[in-house]
Amino acid sequence: MRLSKVEQGSGLPPQVLDVVKTLYYRPELFGRAFSSLTHVLLRGESDWSVGERELFAAYTAYLNKCPF
Repeated sequence: MRLSKVEQGSGLPPQVLDVVKTLYYRPELFGRAFSSLTHVLLRGESDWSVGERELFAAYTAYLNKCPF
């Protein structure tokens, strides 16, 4: 039921990834907090470069069979 609400209420084209639709559905509960966390993890201070962290994320998505 909730997934149908995300599909109907997002106003985004059907080819947009489900994770993006989830970020747009009720952003005050999930979208903004998750986006902020992701930004900190991929762009905050670290011994790894931004490129290395992006590569780690892409490889993890590949292992999980998720489009990145």
